[in-house]
Amino acid sequence: MKQTVKLTIGICALALLAACGGGGADKAEPKSDVSATASSVSETKGQPTMSVAAAATPVPGQAVRLTLTLTGADGKPLGPDDIATQHEHKIHVMIVDSALEDYTHVHGEPGAQPGQWTVSFTPKYPRQYRVWADFKPASKEQDGHAHDHGKSDHGDEGHSHDKAGHDHGEGSHGQEDADAHNLTPSVTLNVGADKGPEVAATQTLSTKVDGYTLTLSLGGALTADAHTPATLTVADGTGAPLDSLEPLMGAYAHLVGFSADGTTMVHGHPEGAEPKDATARGGPALAFELHPSVAGPHRVFVQVKIGGKVITAPFTMVVAN
Repeated sequence: MKQTVKLTIGICALALLAACGGGGADKAEPKSDVSATASSVSETKGQPTMSVAAAATPVPGQAVRLTLTLTGADGKPLGPDDIATQHEHKIHVMIVDSALEDYTHVHGEPGAQPGQWTVSFTPKYPRQYRVWADFKPASKEQDGHAHDHGKSDHGDEGHSHDKAGHDHGEGSHGQEDADAHNLTPSVTLNVGADKGPEVAATQTLSTKVDGYTLTLSLGGALTADAHTPATLTVADGTGAPLDSLEPLMGAYAHLVGFSADGTTMVHGHPEGAEPKDATARGGPALAFELHPSVAGPHRVFVQVKIGGKVITAPFTMVVAN
């Protein structure tokens, strides 16, 4: 079975990093000297602030629990009732090192205090990491209660972002307010001083992981602020196309990319027909569009699920001016 799914992707730009206090951690999770530097993504109205505290000093090769504290633009903590469920989770947390080699995608669970969300990850390198949270505030109806609207009419569940980190597609409730769009605050997490290698300015659009070959075919040159069609294909060890991609967090594929300078992040999912249940299968081709906002090298991570195992494939793209 061949299934083609369209994916429209935009880039979330990091407009401003402003240092702020590391509040929000309770006494059971003190912030270590090298754990995290809290910062605000933007002072734009509707953007939250986020701080991160590590339960212990982060060490390469050892799991560490992080507590993210999210505060809305109104100064109130953002808890489960304030955030919509998207692709089976309230908050998607992407963590990547400064060289864009060590990538983790996890999901926040409500913490002990209002606005707190906990995740666990294992850093591979003694480098600086950046922690991104991607979530959509639940819309406030006239009754004053939070409501989870789910998918929009475009089927993207709010995960196609423009430069401000907002989804401007009209959902089933019409054009939504800015505070109902996806928000992507990020902070730095220091695990060490190693810089790691620079992201090479050479495109790598095919990679082999665990015997599977994943390839991105571009329909034209990647240019900043322009749309470029692309197709992801997955093949087994014999080169035969796979049409048995399993549902992974409510989609047949997940794409997360970062610019080499660490200032932008993209989190995209296929539009159109998504898996209806755990028995659904997709592939071998997933069609989508790329819309990068900045020029230069980008590291892109694509995740698919095959035979019950999540495959993470890295690619390098070079975006022209």
